[in-house]
Amino acid sequence: MKPNTLSQPWPLDGLEAVTACPVCGDSQRRTLYDDLTDSVFFCAPGTWSLHDCNGCRSAYLDPRPTPETIHLAYQAYYTHLGPSVPETADALRGLRLMRRMLTNGYRNWRYGTRDQPASRLGVIAAYCLPTLKRLIDRELRYLPAPANDRRLLDVGFGGGTFLDAASRAGWIASGVDPDPVAVSNGKQRGLDVRLGGIEAFLDQSPLYDVVTMSHVIEHVHDPITQLKQVYSLLKPGGRLWLDTPNIRSNGHARFNRNWRGLETPRHLTLFTWDAMLKALRDIGFQNIRRRVPHEVSHFIYTASERISHGVDPYAQSKLGAATQWRARAAHLKSCMFWRSSEFITLVAFKPDEQ
Repeated sequence: MKPNTLSQPWPLDGLEAVTACPVCGDSQRRTLYDDLTDSVFFCAPGTWSLHDCNGCRSAYLDPRPTPETIHLAYQAYYTHLGPSVPETADALRGLRLMRRMLTNGYRNWRYGTRDQPASRLGVIAAYCLPTLKRLIDRELRYLPAPANDRRLLDVGFGGGTFLDAASRAGWIASGVDPDPVAVSNGKQRGLDVRLGGIEAFLDQSPLYDVVTMSHVIEHVHDPITQLKQVYSLLKPGGRLWLDTPNIRSNGHARFNRNWRGLETPRHLTLFTWDAMLKALRDIGFQNIRRRVPHEVSHFIYTASERISHGVDPYAQSKLGAATQWRARAAHLKSCMFWRSSEFITLVAFKPDEQ
């Protein structure tokens, strides 16, 4: 059951003012929305204002929760549920069993896992069915081919599904998360995880071949400093994989304050594609490759539609045909115009030593 906290105010001594954009430092802005509430997990008290930076066009909360009180916004977060457990192969039949075999076949070939049951035909199927291939590649975050002693750090590992997959692919994989429930769940699964933030690893710089951040950067109070810390953790030639909502997406233009990507007040800063690319280049990242996840449009549109009707975005209520068509149209548009995609997804590289 969702905690009934929405009618309660956020503690006044748990708020901090944000006088300039956390991305570019510009102090000029306009207010996008007032009186936003937690319309996703219904556990964070308070109402919130989101502002649009005149400089880089990113968006940010002001005021926002302090680092000491932000945990109040995660009282019923998805990571508390633990990872979803897929059906065993014995329970699958027909096309579902074939799909599992083909998926495992491609994943084993491309990423070095040893998942069973598997069919080598999965490699052919993946290239004949590009949507299937993109879904698998996104699940494994476009990791490079496995090699001995390669290290990976997943910042904000959440439910631990990716961390588990990376370990199965042969990576020396570690994770960090500020949520004690997520860390406890991860340790119970035998994952190498720690409680806290990326700063807990800075004494090991540069150690990692890959750092991944899936829907993390929008949650942190100082996103630029966090990206600089990632850069310092990477070995020369190492890569960052990053995923975060895009405030200039088709979905936000359609649903406005009901867009699923807002997730107030857990999302403190929301980037644009241009702002993110500039920030990474200014830090020193090179060879930045876009990995636009077109397939997420359906999820965002269905969740946002439910939010607009004041219901749980994860409810199983039926949606009208109009919403389904809008999601398909947004998918096609983001294929042609990447700056309007729902998420900013990319791989960025630290230069090799000269």
